[in-house]
Amino acid sequence: MPEIKSTATKPDRNKENNNDLVFSYMTMRNLIGFSGMLLPFVLALTTSKTFSDKIIEPSISDYYYTSNGDVLVVMLSMLSVFLFTYKGYEWKEKMWTVIAAICGIGIAFSPTVTKYSRSSFSVHTAHEKVPLILGLERHLLFAVTFFITLSIISLVYFPKSNKKYLVDSKGNRTQKAKRNIVFKVCGWTMIGCVLILGIYFLCTPVHEIAGDFPVIFVFEAIAIEAFGISWITKGETLWPDGEHYISKGFKIAKALI
Repeated sequence: MPEIKSTATKPDRNKENNNDLVFSYMTMRNLIGFSGMLLPFVLALTTSKTFSDKIIEPSISDYYYTSNGDVLVVMLSMLSVFLFTYKGYEWKEKMWTVIAAICGIGIAFSPTVTKYSRSSFSVHTAHEKVPLILGLERHLLFAVTFFITLSIISLVYFPKSNKKYLVDSKGNRTQKAKRNIVFKVCGWTMIGCVLILGIYFLCTPVHEIAGDFPVIFVFEAIAIEAFGISWITKGETLWPDGEHYISKGFKIAKALI
């Protein structure tokens, strides 16, 4: 009697083991994650300043009006391209990554509203009227949608797995189970940052309490780091199954030498 193959959906790990492009899958996830994580640091640490300029800009988007304006646009565009090329495991996941990619491009090419050039080294000194949608800043709409979309991916799609793969024979959490915890923490962190920033934008008294502290930059940076950590965890830079890819690469390099 011929063997009847199960049509049940395989867990992520089984799919990847049977995927000839598994290396590309892992690499793409890590590229997306590290690209996001580097963004706040590159902008904050490499922007040219004078003694009269702020140490940290009010928001990541305000770096558009500094010497690193083009760097911001290029890094967001690169991140968006990585997101757009990521396929995921089903069409719904692909749909969310495409939405995130579109929003990333929208953030890059829709400057935030600013009253003046934040830096004397600004490469974008002409401040034209920023386009609005239904009376709201287009840049803000793209940014909010970007983070909400990424949080959905982290909370809904990354943790998907069969329960039997979450506990080993000794009853301990598997690496997959640990990664799922990271995905959920990162997803809720992004949502929390969006809510906090929403309160900050809507409540004028909070502005007075915060003073010159870069509240927007800080929580944007936290959200982006959470996004990046989620993706490099999915790429198994953190809590990998089996041997870490760095160790494998080192062995390959050593063998070639």
